[in-house]
Amino acid sequence: MLSIPKYINADGLIPFLGQLATHSDAAELLVDFTGLQRVSLAGLAALAAFMARRARNRLVTNVLGLESCRIREYLRRMNLLRLCGWEQGDESFERHDPQGRFVPLEPITHRVDDLGDQIAACIAPGGEDYENPNAGLYDAAWYLVTEMANNVQQHSRGMGFVAAQTTPSDGFVRIAIADGGCGIPASLADAGFQWARDLPDEDVIEQALVARVSSKGQPSNEGVGLTLSARIVDLMGGHMLIASGAGTVIRSNHSVLKKEHLAAGNRYPGTLVAISFRRSEAADFEYKLHKAKELEIPLRASPNSATFQP
Repeated sequence: MLSIPKYINADGLIPFLGQLATHSDAAELLVDFTGLQRVSLAGLAALAAFMARRARNRLVTNVLGLESCRIREYLRRMNLLRLCGWEQGDESFERHDPQGRFVPLEPITHRVDDLGDQIAACIAPGGEDYENPNAGLYDAAWYLVTEMANNVQQHSRGMGFVAAQTTPSDGFVRIAIADGGCGIPASLADAGFQWARDLPDEDVIEQALVARVSSKGQPSNEGVGLTLSARIVDLMGGHMLIASGAGTVIRSNHSVLKKEHLAAGNRYPGTLVAISFRRSEAADFEYKLHKAKELEIPLRASPNSATFQP
């Protein structure tokens, strides 16, 4: 049985990923929500991707304790219950207006650019207008969502999810993307990078943040998306958490702050990327995008040109 912990946020997130890893391939699994009281966007996205992967692999999953779960209505509003198949039919509850506040879990199954527009418009209302005060925030959200969602589409085989939120009380924007694919270490190993087989997964993730490391196994502009995204988040006063396989990496302030290896040989099935950045620091996003390119020496020195449009 998978007993969902009381808190899946802050210091409780990585241990929860270890729990998911433990139960990822169980032929039958009972998931107990009785004790859950708080969950972050990253926890929601990870759980949705975990359940989608199990469904795709035709593993049996049953649920317990939703009726008594203290945040059941929140799980409903964030689309978790519907996406996991635990509630169907017409909605019997009233949704809150998400405009300017949050984007509930969305599957990454349609055109990534449209998904980016949808999330950016919700996080930064009116920002599609170049002269709007939210224009920089709109571009930042669009860029980060589409870069990460493109990675999901490449590796997850339709098992990816994204959610976003902006919190006026602390001035941060949070974006979480998770998939149930093969993961970063396995993807790089399959692409022919021997070091991806030799290094611990957390070191492989760290190397994946280096410009021009691509899962396609060859130099290409597509190998800079994660690098530039991480650098832009740095410049906007934020941090990025990446969990994949047996490794987790937290990066902030232009460096890796923390690396961990999941215990007992566990491997998180897929990849989770959780981003947070200061809303006020996104106003000059175009400048920060160009600054990020300048700071990445391998990208600047490359003979191949790269053009990015926010």
